[in-house]
Amino acid sequence: MADQKQTELAAAKTEEMRVVRPDVAPPDIVPPVADDGQFRAEQERIKEMIAADAPLSEILSNLVLMIEAQSPEMLCSILLPSDDGNHVKHAVAPSLPQDYVKVIDGSPIGPKHGSCGTAMYRGRPVIVSDISTDPLWEEYRNFAWAIGVAACWSTPIMSSKAKVLGSFAMYYREPRTPDGDERYLTDVATKLAALAIEHNAKRQT
Repeated sequence: MADQKQTELAAAKTEEMRVVRPDVAPPDIVPPVADDGQFRAEQERIKEMIAADAPLSEILSNLVLMIEAQSPEMLCSILLPSDDGNHVKHAVAPSLPQDYVKVIDGSPIGPKHGSCGTAMYRGRPVIVSDISTDPLWEEYRNFAWAIGVAACWSTPIMSSKAKVLGSFAMYYREPRTPDGDERYLTDVATKLAALAIEHNAKRQT
């Protein structure tokens, strides 16, 4: 019963963003000033990598580095579901310490498993603005403190058929909530990641 109450508290207090499918453009997301020609060119380069059948890990790594370059304080990661669909599987996290990556890799997908495991469970974005107080991070809080991160926002990567393909996360070293630029960058990242993952799946069938 106590766990149920904590889960309900997490659902009530944790902020959420809209889910963006790769084939649907959100009408109320306005590109930030930082979205200049170079950033658009980088997005096109990612699409070219997808079309050229580059390895999925290479595409996702380049995608994450492209997003991180828009905000020096941001650390990003992409997780995929495990083969059994019940756990998260590390894909890319070029700026996160490997010790932390190993801890998260293989953790459960469920209603109270940090930002990413919960986002993939709900199929909705999960915005944890302060890891030190959010009950979703109860089992993972010490690991976050060990690498000096204080906020984590995770958005599920959705297929064109509304299936959860993975999660895209943004970490920050201070408690905070996303602004308009970060929401836009999340939209860019999740749509490109969905295209890459779906394309890779089609190649393997």
